[in-house]
Amino acid sequence: MAKHLLCHHASLAELIFDQPTDQKNIAKENISLAVFCAVLKELAHRYGRALLPEGNLLEQPDVLKDYLMVQMAREKVEQFRILFLDGKNYLIRDEVQSHGTTNHVSVYPREIAKRCLELKATGIIIVHNHPSGQVNPSRSDIIMTQNIERALAVIDVKLIDHLIITRKAQTSFRQLGLFDD
Repeated sequence: MAKHLLCHHASLAELIFDQPTDQKNIAKENISLAVFCAVLKELAHRYGRALLPEGNLLEQPDVLKDYLMVQMAREKVEQFRILFLDGKNYLIRDEVQSHGTTNHVSVYPREIAKRCLELKATGIIIVHNHPSGQVNPSRSDIIMTQNIERALAVIDVKLIDHLIITRKAQTSFRQLGLFDD
């Protein structure tokens, strides 16, 4: 089993964050290892969440980015999530809104606005991953962000940032100057 794992996984992170189909192959050979990997993955996610500041989420952007790297960087398909914030930038909720394909995820500004109203959020950070490793936003990423920003403006919710996460890097639309402020 150890030889198999060493041949097929370059790192502990790859083993832990394997897709369920890969975990099933491991489970055929060793069910306890598959369970152990699933537990480690869940612990990594929960530990990352526990490290987030309890106060203003924007005061420690590196901690936030580290958390998002653990949550999303190794996903094999695009994932779109939203961090809902209150007026003091305290985290209300972190939700995955949708999963897509290797290079696309569907996003609906109306649904985002609706969820903001339900949670009484005054600001959000949207995040999605690029499994391809391309850290720069695509034209469709920029258009989607503009559409979300316009929809939120109607209900007085601020789009604080849009982050793209890859295995090795992150990009902030705000830092790239893609917001109008």
